[in-house]
Amino acid sequence: MKQFKLTLCLLVIISAITPAANAQEKNIEPKAAELEKMVVTATMTEKMMEEAPGSIEVITSQEIEEMGAQTVAEALEMATGLMVIGETGRIKAPSIRGTGNKHTLVLIDGRRFSMGYKDFLDINQISVDMINRIEVVRGPTSALYGSDAIGGVVNIITKKPPRELAAGATCQYGKSKYNEGEEHIGRAYVGDSFGRFGFLLAGGCRNKDGWDRDEVLPDDGDHEELRSIDGRFSFNINDNHSLLAGFEYSDMDREGMRFFQNLDRERSAEDKRHGYFLQYDAKLSPLNNLMLRAYHSEHENEIDFSPTAVVTGEENAKRKLNQVEGRFTGAFLDNHILTVGSEFRKESREDETGRDDDLDNLGFYLQDEYQVFDPLYLVLGVRFDEHSEFGSEWTPRASMIYSLFNNLRLKASYGCGFRAPGISELFVTSYRKRGKWIYEPNPDLDPEESESYEIGIEGEYKKFWGRITGFRNEIEDLIEAVYYKSTGTGKKKKDYYRYQNIAEATMEGVELESGLNLPLNFSISGNLTYLETEDKKTGKDLEGQPDYKGHLKLGYHYPEFGLRANIRMDYIGERYYDNGPENAYTLYHCYLSKELFQRFTLFAGVNNIFNKSVVYIEPTFYYAGITISY
Repeated sequence: MKQFKLTLCLLVIISAITPAANAQEKNIEPKAAELEKMVVTATMTEKMMEEAPGSIEVITSQEIEEMGAQTVAEALEMATGLMVIGETGRIKAPSIRGTGNKHTLVLIDGRRFSMGYKDFLDINQISVDMINRIEVVRGPTSALYGSDAIGGVVNIITKKPPRELAAGATCQYGKSKYNEGEEHIGRAYVGDSFGRFGFLLAGGCRNKDGWDRDEVLPDDGDHEELRSIDGRFSFNINDNHSLLAGFEYSDMDREGMRFFQNLDRERSAEDKRHGYFLQYDAKLSPLNNLMLRAYHSEHENEIDFSPTAVVTGEENAKRKLNQVEGRFTGAFLDNHILTVGSEFRKESREDETGRDDDLDNLGFYLQDEYQVFDPLYLVLGVRFDEHSEFGSEWTPRASMIYSLFNNLRLKASYGCGFRAPGISELFVTSYRKRGKWIYEPNPDLDPEESESYEIGIEGEYKKFWGRITGFRNEIEDLIEAVYYKSTGTGKKKKDYYRYQNIAEATMEGVELESGLNLPLNFSISGNLTYLETEDKKTGKDLEGQPDYKGHLKLGYHYPEFGLRANIRMDYIGERYYDNGPENAYTLYHCYLSKELFQRFTLFAGVNNIFNKSVVYIEPTFYYAGITISY
């Protein structure tokens, strides 16, 4: 652990200090590729990464491929300051800067998903088939996106229809060293353009067997089947006006053994998710753009137990989200870019018990990107939301970028955020802890609110790039389930909880990121997050949030031979839980690919090379496959 932290700290300190020491040298080489990525999430306007406010990370499709990631959950494992946390029902949800897994807003091309089982969005159900990149914005962004963006935003940017024929397919096979968790993967895509019309279709299927090393219920890993298909269709009305439509569909089945309501039972769960949208874009002038969009997102789950168990309506429910929105961005005077927008969203939920609940939200936002003078750039924004259940909420944000030198920048931000209580928290009774805890709703809940601050410095010089960011989040009116009674005794005992706004928490820490291009086609990059959290009510750490989280990658790329390889290290520090702390652990992985005949690529990888034994972490897993592209 000491060697890991020392290595990362040295990389970042060298990267951050070198630009300052050499900023006045002439003939500075082009900026590192890491900081040349284009992003849209931070301001809703396209910007170079170094020109965008706040802390941003971009995970490209190439990086996703070189991790062997098959879902968004796996693709985010390496992200700075982000934990992928397991939740009830084997759900995986992101938590940024320790804020918790309901305080990170997940979008697809800027569109919301409908919530899933027990108000969670399972990113393990979102395939990587059509992903171009994933933008992670750390820090509150409620001033643009409204509810849920207290910790930040994960925006999944998908591919668009190509200008000429493009097609490809991938087949992959893998299994663990104990011959468990056998996995078969197949996916393909095809796209083309015909005059003004273009299309892109992508789909895949993943079948993975269950696995269990400790032979104690529940199974360590369920049998999983994930099927998905996505489509995009574009039509250019003329040079300045266009339409884009699309859809997403996924179906995930899970089967595994559980100890539920005092019996060993087989749990079968099916999650279906689909959505579709229509978007109109107009370039009214070279500096003025209009976007209008409408979309629908839907999630349905069915959960069964064998032998049959007593369940609530939450086990068989359907959730829907419908939203319409409009946004205008234009130049104002000589040094302002204004973005103004509005959206109306309606969410609903119904289950087999006949319960039918809904809520709606109307939001307006305004943002000003102001070039005060050459080195100083400000982004000021505010949003107003009117919610059907709790009333109104204002969320401001102010960000600054100050260019100390051509390749060294100071960034600072202040913002407020909020999370509206979900339908399950407001209206629905659900079971937890194998059916022994009953969570009851509370229709009088208020929104959770936050204040956040961050300041950082980033820069690049020749083959180096680096960032150092300090942050602090303060959240109040946190919604927690509060115990109020018990019934029965012994194995029949049940504890009852009701949601209430009672908690306050703080999260603060430092994020370090760095990269270096080495001789002989090697490169090294990494990140390290130090995090301190406190539940103000108990004075203890927040559950499940590690004190340190780090990632280190040694990469190799030889374009002339079509060869790529990497070795990766992931470190998760000690985490606090009520029943005791969980120890820190380190995992190592590797990947290798070789292009053949321009159209074919062979690849192979190993996850958890040293077979580290950690709860719900799969033993050493080997995989290999082939990709064909045209």
